[in-house]
Amino acid sequence: MIKVGVEGTYQPYTYHDEDGNLTGFDVDVAKAIAEKLGVEVDFTEADWDSLLAGIDSGRIDTVINAVSVTDERKEKYDFAGPYFYIEQQVVIKKGNDEIKSWDDLKGKKVATNITSTTADIYKAAGAEVVAISTSDEAASLVLSGRADFCSFNANVFSSYLKEHPDAELEAAFSVPDSVDEYAVPVKKGETELLDAIQTAIDELKADGTLSKLSEDYFDADFTEAPDSES
Repeated sequence: MIKVGVEGTYQPYTYHDEDGNLTGFDVDVAKAIAEKLGVEVDFTEADWDSLLAGIDSGRIDTVINAVSVTDERKEKYDFAGPYFYIEQQVVIKKGNDEIKSWDDLKGKKVATNITSTTADIYKAAGAEVVAISTSDEAASLVLSGRADFCSFNANVFSSYLKEHPDAELEAAFSVPDSVDEYAVPVKKGETELLDAIQTAIDELKADGTLSKLSEDYFDADFTEAPDSES
C-alpha cells in the first residue's frame, strides 16, 4: 500500500464530486501510479500546510497534490517526475495587436492581485497594476478595456475557456522563465520508493495515461515540458 496525502479541496486536482467521492487529476494520477506499483492507494486528506509534514512524520509516503519543485523543498525531499508543467501566460482581448512580447507591456495596465508575485513581475516590466480579487474579475476588466492584459496559469486559463467558450480572450505569449513543475516528493533516503514512483511516472508518460488525464481535466496536455520536442 502507498499512503498519499491530498487536500481534497483543490479543484480540479483533488476534490470531492457531487456524491462526496474523492476525485481529481492528482487523485487519478496517484491511482495510476499505485496500479503501476501493484499496490493499493490509501488517501489521507489534510490542510495544505500539514501535508508535507506528514511525510516527515512517516504518517504518509508522499503528497500528490500539485506540489511544486522548489530549492527549499529539495533540501528535505527527493522528487519523482516532474509529471506536470505550468506556464504563466499574458492574456489579452482578441484582436489586441499591441501586446506581442514582454517589451510591449511597458505602460500597459495589468489586472492582477496586487499582493501576488506576478504583480511585482509586471510592475518591473513597466506595467500599471489594476487590483483585482478573482480571475473572473481580471478577465472582465480586460474584456471591458479597463485593463490591457491579465495573467493566468496556462491550466487555469484552459479551464476558464472551458467554462466561458465565447470569451474573446487569448494568450499573447508565455512569461519567460515562469514554468512551474509539479512532482512527487519522497523523504530523502527512500530511494527504493523514489525509483519505483519514477519508473511508474515514466511508464504513464510513455503509454499516454498522463496525457489523457490532463486532456480530461484541462482540455490540454500539460504533462510535457513546454520546450519538449515530443
